[in-house]
Amino acid sequence: MTTAELIFWYSSLFLQLLVCALAFWRRLYLRLPVFTIYLTVLVAREAFMYWVYHSAGHTSRLAFFSFWITQTILLAARAAAIGELAWNAARAYAGFRIVLKVVLTGIILTLLLWAAFEAVANASHLPQFVLSVERDFELTAAVALVVLLALSAHYQVPVRSTQRLIASGLLVYSLVQVLNNSISSRWLDSYFHSWNVIRAASFHAALVVWLVALRKPLPGPAKAAPAPDIESVAAFMRQGTQVIHELAGRLRHFRRNPQK
Repeated sequence: MTTAELIFWYSSLFLQLLVCALAFWRRLYLRLPVFTIYLTVLVAREAFMYWVYHSAGHTSRLAFFSFWITQTILLAARAAAIGELAWNAARAYAGFRIVLKVVLTGIILTLLLWAAFEAVANASHLPQFVLSVERDFELTAAVALVVLLALSAHYQVPVRSTQRLIASGLLVYSLVQVLNNSISSRWLDSYFHSWNVIRAASFHAALVVWLVALRKPLPGPAKAAPAPDIESVAAFMRQGTQVIHELAGRLRHFRRNPQK
């Protein structure tokens, strides 16, 4: 690993530990348990890869397969976290939930089919195959996040600032990785070190956004409107009954005096 890669790696580990600790301190697991699990998996993966690099070497086959297998696990965890954000945004709005489900399902299925075709085309070249698959999955994640944020703004669905910032951090990382993997799949050898640095830098940006999201205590859950007491209900019913009687009296008067 180059000096730049080592610096980015150690700083990334520090930021991941800080974000994870802050998430538990703010009790984010009560609001976003899947995203909290994703943060925990991030830290566990970094510790595991540290052990692999020091025991087997950075360029060993064990390091190669360990990196990509754990990267696949992270992709799945990040996809689940995005789904959790979408569910939380749409949970209280049945109409918005239907629109979001239909739109996201159509887009995600289209992109995944495209990813499957590209994977088959690159199956004979393992590095290009892995990079293409990851790029297409990151593109799917980015599109899903853009649709979520755009539809919530269009339909004026309130999304808490914490969740919006978390979604923005995920979006930044996915967009950078789409571009990064697209370049690397064409010039893998000459671009390899730059690919690692850009990957780390984009993830640093996402971690900083999540730190901003968790810098303050999370707002409490929305309070339900207090149930009206019996006296107020009775008074409302008396007023309504009086209005109905007055209206009925006017109608009777109108029928008796049609000329007036």
